Amino acid sequence: MAKDKKIVKFRTRREVNIGLIVAFAVLVLLIINIYRYFTIPHLSLYKVQEGNSGSEVQAVAMILRTETAYRTEQAGYLNYYYREGARIAKGTKVYSLNDSSSLQNLIKKNEENSLLSVNDIERLKSDVRTFFVDYTDSAFSEIYLFKEDFLSDYLRYRDISRLDVASAETTGDLVTVFAPQSGSVTYFSDIYDGYTKEQLTGEEFSKENQTVPEQSRPSGLSTIGSFAYKLVTEDTWQLVIKPDEDSLKQLRGEDTVTFRIPGDSTVYEKPYELLTLNGEPYLLVEMDRYGTDYLKERFLDITLEFHVEKGLKIPSTSIVEKEVYQIPERFVTAGGLGNENSTGIMIERFDEASGEVKPDYQVIHPLFVENGYYYVASEVFDSGLYLNSAGADAEPERAMMHSFLTTLEGVYNMNRGYAVFRRIERITDVEDYILVRSGLAGGVSLYDHIVLDVSAVTKDMIMIEGE
Repeated sequence: MAKDKKIVKFRTRREVNIGLIVAFAVLVLLIINIYRYFTIPHLSLYKVQEGNSGSEVQAVAMILRTETAYRTEQAGYLNYYYREGARIAKGTKVYSLNDSSSLQNLIKKNEENSLLSVNDIERLKSDVRTFFVDYTDSAFSEIYLFKEDFLSDYLRYRDISRLDVASAETTGDLVTVFAPQSGSVTYFSDIYDGYTKEQLTGEEFSKENQTVPEQSRPSGLSTIGSFAYKLVTEDTWQLVIKPDEDSLKQLRGEDTVTFRIPGDSTVYEKPYELLTLNGEPYLLVEMDRYGTDYLKERFLDITLEFHVEKGLKIPSTSIVEKEVYQIPERFVTAGGLGNENSTGIMIERFDEASGEVKPDYQVIHPLFVENGYYYVASEVFDSGLYLNSAGADAEPERAMMHSFLTTLEGVYNMNRGYAVFRRIERITDVEDYILVRSGLAGGVSLYDHIVLDVSAVTKDMIMIEGE
């Protein structure tokens, strides 16, 4: 008989699954981070930009110039020597006129064969040499202006060369017209050529009378008395502006008017003369530059600007109020603790060893210094401490720190990765932004990175001392 075999089971030790523990820990950390992401405010930054305040009003302006229009004395085909806006001298050839179209045909024929004269080439070389002698890297943008001027001169010399060659070959009657005076030449004309302020009636500003200058027809046959060209003989020009009632109210008491012209980034601030035309007020403004830019124009839609102040744009959500100590300079001393570069104050502290109250020199790092006051973050010292004056010649003075507390408006600057308080001085509110002054001691600067929402700033982010 076989013996019964007894099987005894032993308990086995469970092995720890390290992978499962690591996975569980990662899951917990992930849940915590997700929770923090949705519950803790995010620190967003804003880059400080320039801004301005004020109102803008659209208005119509009429251009007046010192100009003379010239007309043809006989019929024929016009051929011009100069491009629009060119400055020409007295006695210069302005255009040629012939009684047939043969000259135009010869010009087209010589388009590919026309060459610049030796004198023209030397003029262009001289312009290049002069430019490079005066050129500096700091004025690099001027090279683009020189390029445009150089190309314009080249095209003008080329066209004159073509016209001279064709004129020599033509068999028809050819009349050459010379400029009776110097000035800027333009080939645009309207019914107001040569108008002065004495001729104005106010009717010019009605919609039907706001004409657009028309160009002469160099490619077609001109009859006797046709407009040929116009010379603007003065660099100065005038703008006559028709303001509305609101604009006049805002100008009351002002000696100048501020405006912009479309397509021109310049903001003009000019004295004005008040004219009355047909019982209505108009503004007359003297202009001294850029007149050649508007030779093709008679009426401009301009933008009037009122009470414009420039500053820095700060989001209203960035503004924070901060308590600081405004410590008079008589309480501040320099050179304490053997450090000549240190700045500090003398604070009364209780000395446990001697049982007496003794002055203790404490270094301060002011947020800024202005008008005889040192501005120090309130977190640096207990407001219950007493301060001693530092002046050796003056009477000793004792004051509690609490008496120096004041409140400033400002923002948190994050240029260096931590929050530094920068004060602001308001100019005005502009929608969701505050316009503040630039250039303040301890203030915010253009392109600073500031905290967009101050509610997201925690204490451990803030540097309480000045930089």
